[in-house]
Amino acid sequence: MKILDYFSNDFETTEDHYIPSLKTRYYRARNEEAYEKIKQVIALEKGRIKSESANYHEIFFETPKYSAVIIYISPRINETAIDIKVTTFRMFGLMGPGKKIIEKIYQELDKVLPYKGTSLYK
Repeated sequence: MKILDYFSNDFETTEDHYIPSLKTRYYRARNEEAYEKIKQVIALEKGRIKSESANYHEIFFETPKYSAVIIYISPRINETAIDIKVTTFRMFGLMGPGKKIIEKIYQELDKVLPYKGTSLYK
């Protein structure tokens, strides 16, 4: 992690992120199945869905400690890519709490969806 990451409140996954645990993850599932499993994970996190966009495949939710946007798209028919953006509600983001939250969400998704890989399409 870079020095500024230790003080940041915002973390986001991308296809070519320099932190391996923050790279886009791919699952063997259709969009509809991934959507249902994402909602289950949000419920486990005690999150409240604030907004959903079926056109853009986004779910915005909040918990008492952070807010997040989960984007799920299908590059292929039986494959879904999931990206996450987290913003914590702390004064200072000491020790990168957003990174830990993203890793936790991905761990929960790995339990309920068949994991395929990270950063498959650069």
